Amino acid sequence: MLIWSGYGFLVPVLTFCSCLLLAVALDAMFGEGYYSSHPWAVGTALVVGGMASALVGFSLKGRSDRTVIDEQTGERFVVNRSSHSFFFIPMHWAGVLIALIGAGVSVLGK
Repeated sequence: MLIWSGYGFLVPVLTFCSCLLLAVALDAMFGEGYYSSHPWAVGTALVVGGMASALVGFSLKGRSDRTVIDEQTGERFVVNRSSHSFFFIPMHWAGVLIALIGAGVSVLGK
């Protein structure tokens, strides 16, 4: 794929889910608009989503390749099961990058 390969699509899914869950929880506890008006909350959600993406990426990275034999031709080829990327960035590093951006938003946000 152009945007992702393997399970790389989980990077935005996990990040979006963490942002949505924290937004709903904080707005329910402290009132409507609390999440969007406090940068530390947005940054924390990005850190959580990035860490989740990185953990999943590192666990998927450890998967071994699989050798397959084509029945018609007898040709052997290897299926790479450890390559998962989002916008050409490996999934585990994309998660780390999102977590670092979230830390920056938390610290530098005003």
